[in-house]
Amino acid sequence: MAAEGLIAMRIEIVPIERDLLGEAPVWDDRIGTLYWADQLGRKVRAYDPVSGGVRDWAMPDVVGCVVPTDDIGKLLVAQPERYVLLDLATGGVETFVTIAQPRPGVRLNDGRCDRAGRLIGGSVTTDGGEAAGRIWRVSGDGRIELLRENMVIVNAICCNAAGDAIYYADSREGLVYTRQCDPQSGALSKETVFADVRPHGGVPDGATVDAAGGVWIAQIMRGHILRFAPDGTLDRDIEMPCPHVSSLAFGGADLETLYVTSVRETGMLISSDHPGAGGLFAIHDLGVRGIAEGRFALPSQARATQTNTGDIRQ
Repeated sequence: MAAEGLIAMRIEIVPIERDLLGEAPVWDDRIGTLYWADQLGRKVRAYDPVSGGVRDWAMPDVVGCVVPTDDIGKLLVAQPERYVLLDLATGGVETFVTIAQPRPGVRLNDGRCDRAGRLIGGSVTTDGGEAAGRIWRVSGDGRIELLRENMVIVNAICCNAAGDAIYYADSREGLVYTRQCDPQSGALSKETVFADVRPHGGVPDGATVDAAGGVWIAQIMRGHILRFAPDGTLDRDIEMPCPHVSSLAFGGADLETLYVTSVRETGMLISSDHPGAGGLFAIHDLGVRGIAEGRFALPSQARATQTNTGDIRQ
């Protein structure tokens, strides 16, 4: 494992209003903007590092993931039981598809798009009851496939640059899984364990993949960022200047800045009065580049609201 002290990196907090529960950062390279969610603040946020400008959009309910679409003016946003399209010009919200959850204590959570424009999204069990978290794959034509079930907190969803591998974790379990994927057909292999985060503090949260195939993971309970090499071995361990980091995304003009969200309050296990808690951080000079995230492929015409319980399995 490379010692972080040998790397000439620097970490800064972005001088903007802190979140309650910062999550789901994603960089839109078309316009040089970072989007993310303040989950409990019920808003989608945007930051332009060139101008320093910030914009917020109020959402009807708790926010899960935030995903760019191939329409530069719209984002796909997870609400507790539905994915909605947020119109960035008007702030209007329109249901794209509904995925009914088994009870009020289960809601949609983490998600990223694959290279074919399909959303890989998961849910979280928040009430301490039976594990009801699931992972779905949602296509622009409304098709919904159930990929995994019986999880507590689905997190660490990410895809590699080639589009032939996906990653995900159950934060409560501490293992990161991978599945090989045919980029065109979407056919998936059986899951295998990619990395065991438990020896390094456990509790993997958000994740992303860099251009060399390394998987970066935020440890929400330890306040560290880990990088696992493509073979699953740990080779970076970065201590962050706040105790609870939640997710991360590469951004900037050359995708060389790692943006990291953090948490003040989760409504469950975490509540912090640390001065950096809830801040957005930027890590510079890591010596690696990220990859452009996938964008959700919308249908060519506006579509009616759909409802699906996710019964198609892979």
